Amino acid sequence: MNNFPRALVAAIWALPVFFISLVIFPYFFSGDQEFYRNFYEGVSELPFTEAFSFYKSSLGTSEPGYFLLVYVFSSLMSKDLLFSILNFLLFQQIYSWFLKHNVSRILFPLIYLNFYLLVLAFSAERLKLALLLFLIGYCARGGTRFLFLTASIFAHVQVLILLFCTQVRRIIDVLKALAQGRAGSGFFYLGFLTIGIIIVLFIMREHIESKFGAYYGMWGGPQSMVKPLVFTLLAVIYAQGSKVEAAAASLPLVICAYFIGDERIVIFSYFVFMFYGLQANRGLNVGVILTNLYFSYKGVYFLIDIILFGNGFFMLVDPAV
Repeated sequence: MNNFPRALVAAIWALPVFFISLVIFPYFFSGDQEFYRNFYEGVSELPFTEAFSFYKSSLGTSEPGYFLLVYVFSSLMSKDLLFSILNFLLFQQIYSWFLKHNVSRILFPLIYLNFYLLVLAFSAERLKLALLLFLIGYCARGGTRFLFLTASIFAHVQVLILLFCTQVRRIIDVLKALAQGRAGSGFFYLGFLTIGIIIVLFIMREHIESKFGAYYGMWGGPQSMVKPLVFTLLAVIYAQGSKVEAAAASLPLVICAYFIGDERIVIFSYFVFMFYGLQANRGLNVGVILTNLYFSYKGVYFLIDIILFGNGFFMLVDPAV
């Protein structure tokens, strides 16, 4: 397939995900999917303002990205078809990154069963949409990049954490340049990005305050830092460039886990580790292989729980593991 465009090869690898999703989705009717399905089925006939109120009461969020997607497409196609398409697009973006960084093909099939990716595919729908938009923006250039990155934050404000992680290298370069008494284009890029983030934070301030108030104090603490710290250590070990960069990209997640718990944070820590781990020896290293085998094992049980019980977390005591 070396003569084919990378996007096409990635699409071929991602295509099974589309068909698997069409098969699995009808079985997932409990847990998070109960609320997502109720919203999808009830929103199409409502006026826009009533639909958004229904969205907030149904899913407990006011992030507009997921709402707009569902409001537009709920009357055009079934929920299972729409989100099977989104699953295909998400995995196509992931495989495209794999191909760009020459990740070993040996690891490609393991992605189908990766627990965290299956959680995104079948449970965490708002986060899935946000990460898809984020990946498109991350690979884009110019105004398109800012458009998709902004859209990803409005789909799930937690993506701001991941956005910071991806800018660590640029931040370090800018700080080095400022220490030498010069400011390059990176300084103005970060300044523009920072202003944009502040604007988004201002617009989403009520949502952020409500979510932080709900999680702060109920979860978190030193015990919640353990799993993000493990992935931080792995990221530093396998970072081929700057170990400082890997640590700086990972440690903010550890701090977040202390305040709001690791359940919603550890998935980002894992992705940061994989970003560095998959670039070390094309991903053929102990850390990547062992973690992927473990999360494939958990992924199998996640799918079994969906098919048998209608909820992927039915037998999983701690879904964040």
